[in-house]
Amino acid sequence: MQVSITILVENTTPVPNLIGEYGFSCLITVDGRSLLFDTGSDQALFHNSKVLGIKLEDIEDVMLSHGHFDHTGALLPLLEQYGKKKIYAHSRLLLTRLFPLNNGKLKKIGSPFSDQELKQAGAEFIFRDEFSEIMPGVYISGEIPRSNDFEDTGGDFQVEDNGQIQSDKLQDDMALIIDHPEGLIIISGCAHSGVINTITHATQMTGKTKILAYIGGTHLLNASSGRMDETVAALQALDITKLIVAHCTGFYAAARLYNELGAMVIKGETGMKFKF
Repeated sequence: MQVSITILVENTTPVPNLIGEYGFSCLITVDGRSLLFDTGSDQALFHNSKVLGIKLEDIEDVMLSHGHFDHTGALLPLLEQYGKKKIYAHSRLLLTRLFPLNNGKLKKIGSPFSDQELKQAGAEFIFRDEFSEIMPGVYISGEIPRSNDFEDTGGDFQVEDNGQIQSDKLQDDMALIIDHPEGLIIISGCAHSGVINTITHATQMTGKTKILAYIGGTHLLNASSGRMDETVAALQALDITKLIVAHCTGFYAAARLYNELGAMVIKGETGMKFKF
């Protein structure tokens, strides 16, 4: 199995002619078949893809990790420019997502586009709420069980569901899992379910314990010292080759992970490409 993963959108980039943007997106190619994982929040996807020579029109499949704007914000223009695509996602993807501001108001942080707009532009939604294979050796995690007592969603997220505003457990948070012969490759948008919960679910569903790479957000930006202690200890007990942290990990959390875990930790940035 030949796998390559190119980060197209991330908060930062070390490459002068690329641009950073708050959000995450990467191109995943498995044995010649490509899938776009998330879209970032605005226009970086298009600029960076052009610079890197990636033809978005050739990509038929898109997976969305969850319904926040920084992962879905370029979906409508992607469809408008490049036509119909299959969109793998959780069925709660397009609910109205909210976040409380200091002034007491609620800010909308969900997808900026409606279901109708996206379908009219060519979105063919394929909702997968449970662990399922979408191409040979490539799986959508489905809903990720919250199996430990130290991880949370990473913030006071709220959702409007059936006309009621309530705490958002982000059940739609999902990861992509590639069952590579040398170990699992796990790609995460934000890991609102928790990075350890995400890895645990991947190993339980596949029966594999070797993690070749974890790539993406970890949402440790606001993690308490206690949560960081537990996270580091759990990661040390796992068999992981590369931990490529990005987007919502946060500077201090990334620094601690590197100090505790060493060279296996890499700060993922726009333009980086990994081959397995």
